[in-house]
Amino acid sequence: MSLNEMEIGLLIGGGVLLIILFFVARYLWKTYNLLVLNNIRVDRQSAHVEVHLKKKFDMIPVIVETVKGYAKHEKGTFKEVTKLRSQWGKSSNPEDKVKTANMLESALSKLLVVQERYPRLKADRNFMNLQRSIGYVEKELVHERKVYNRRVSWYNESVQLFPKNLIAKMFGFKVRKFFSIEEK
Repeated sequence: MSLNEMEIGLLIGGGVLLIILFFVARYLWKTYNLLVLNNIRVDRQSAHVEVHLKKKFDMIPVIVETVKGYAKHEKGTFKEVTKLRSQWGKSSNPEDKVKTANMLESALSKLLVVQERYPRLKADRNFMNLQRSIGYVEKELVHERKVYNRRVSWYNESVQLFPKNLIAKMFGFKVRKFFSIEEK
């Protein structure tokens, strides 16, 4: 083999290697950006859910005061709802907020069931308006939770499926939890 043929072989091999490296780098760049984008979308949707939860939980003091007038011996429920609402506001990470929100949803449903035992409360215009408002906010919240879970699903797929999972591990992307209501 002559020197020229050897040089040509090295040039071709080097060129092929550069092309391969280019495509690997391009894939790495695109995958990383997709993971970041999906993570941002999950965070943004989490904020939407939180806004709707806050809207719903901000109605709690009014509900408590309205029900208190009719059901004075339901103090345990009132205290639990008030304590959990405060705890939800102080929660710092999404997992704690979801856990507290689930407990608060359960306590709030107990509070709203109280109205079945008090026909006058059931007929109270303020209470009826509050229930209607909570129903509307709850519909919005259900929608936002569905969108959140869809975004988490897309994100988790990109974090777990091969070969993207290798890049996700390399850059520290973790699987996110779905928003679900815990049954008590």
